Amino acid sequence: MSVIELKDVSVTFHEGGRTVEAVRNVSLNVDKGEIFGIVGFSGAGKSTLVRTINLLERPTGGRVVIDGMDITGLKGADLRALRKKIGFIFQGFNLITNVTVGKNIEFALKAGGCPKAQWRERIRELLALVGLENKIDSYPSSLSGGQKQRVSIARALANKPEILLCDEATSALDLETTEGILALLQRINSELGITIVFITHQLDVAKRIFDRVAVMENGVVVEQGATFDVFSTPKHATTKALVERYLGIAVPPQLVPSLPAGTIVELRYKGSTALEPIISQVAQDYGVSINVLHANVEYFGSQAIGILIVLVTGAGEPLVQALHRLKTHVFGYRELDRGMLSVAAEAGQGTETAGNEEA
Repeated sequence: MSVIELKDVSVTFHEGGRTVEAVRNVSLNVDKGEIFGIVGFSGAGKSTLVRTINLLERPTGGRVVIDGMDITGLKGADLRALRKKIGFIFQGFNLITNVTVGKNIEFALKAGGCPKAQWRERIRELLALVGLENKIDSYPSSLSGGQKQRVSIARALANKPEILLCDEATSALDLETTEGILALLQRINSELGITIVFITHQLDVAKRIFDRVAVMENGVVVEQGATFDVFSTPKHATTKALVERYLGIAVPPQLVPSLPAGTIVELRYKGSTALEPIISQVAQDYGVSINVLHANVEYFGSQAIGILIVLVTGAGEPLVQALHRLKTHVFGYRELDRGMLSVAAEAGQGTETAGNEEA
């Protein structure tokens, strides 16, 4: 069941005598209780799009539907009531620096119409949820970046929203702190049943928590689907670029002159086959030598995507058969031109041959 529906949503700005189409005819659905991601490079239109969901950015075209109700034209009290159902977490925390952590959350409770008698108990409940029970009287300046984001999350949850929007909520944090924030958001999603829409340019975030994902470029959604499906077999150039930036590996150019004769091949696996001993099997069956030059395996949820660059050494028909066997047992296969390997390593180019799409 869809809790959020964007139907041909567009957002156009007029700046300095020119027209900027920040979002162009975007349609997508977010199901109740899922964590939905929107990814893309800077300037893709992600932030503008997510702000249409609570009308912080009003669409210039199309419709926004929440729980089956068209909210696109809401104003005044109706709009304020809608926003109580939708929490927002900002990249820069947006905390009021000259009041305590407790007061920051109190402002949200007051704005949401929560009875004053319930404020203290609700603040303590929220801080316990985010692991900051002892920070109620602390000021934001005394907190780490991760603690500030936890306060921001507590504030966003103050009025028991059904939807939580996260605008690059971890991009200002280090890796360890990001892991903690993502685990907290997963727990909030699981225990409270809150639907989360999270925008990011970080595939580390996408692989960790997204159920489904949409990829944006130049204001358009160019690809969407289950997270593993989108990133294991990217179709659009932007998605491929995101994956290459995250997963791409290459033979260090300085090693090329010292490599023995043979065929250099990049192999890509997905799913359970990422762990199959295909390399040793092929070497044994065809009497060729296969040396792993570089490797990387990443998990999207419980499913793996693996990349290997190998040097296959052999001659005649056994070599041809060995390469064919490799090609038909992976979903991505390309032979790298030794003379152009340094260029290919930097530009992601090579002589690509379509492999078997079923891993």
